[in-house]
Amino acid sequence: MNIRFYPDHKILECSLTNVIKDIPADCVVRNELNGRRPLHDPTQIIYAITHDPKHKYPVMPRTFPRGTWSVFKPLPRPDDPYLSPFFIPTEAEQYLNVWALDDEGGYDHETDKRVLDLGYGLHFSLWLTTVGCIRIYSEEDLLWLVSAYFRETQSGHVVQLAA
Repeated sequence: MNIRFYPDHKILECSLTNVIKDIPADCVVRNELNGRRPLHDPTQIIYAITHDPKHKYPVMPRTFPRGTWSVFKPLPRPDDPYLSPFFIPTEAEQYLNVWALDDEGGYDHETDKRVLDLGYGLHFSLWLTTVGCIRIYSEEDLLWLVSAYFRETQSGHVVQLAA
């Protein structure tokens, strides 16, 4: 199965054997570029997801990275209201600048240090923004995509996402 994300059209196009389904989706982030993530507020800090769980790197969220990425087995997330009922992980990654924090623990300024950010995927959410994932508008569409993933991979097909 091939999935293509068209952020300008807010469509996730899913191409299976003899079937093409368009799923409404977007990737809207709150960050310093659009003025929607306040600086100097410690409750607004986002940390990169890295291969190094011992260190926390404050970053500003960015949209889902461009490229072609493998899509992995959907993970049930009934415990997480932000990711419920499933999170569909990908291998997508991108380098982000690390931010220095002010004395209160909020964002102060961007530094020259960069960190590889991981953990990008697809999920349904009632929230209107994400921290870089592709948000599928409808739980029904997410469940269709999860089912399609399993059908395709059980038939020996790989699932890729182009963004």
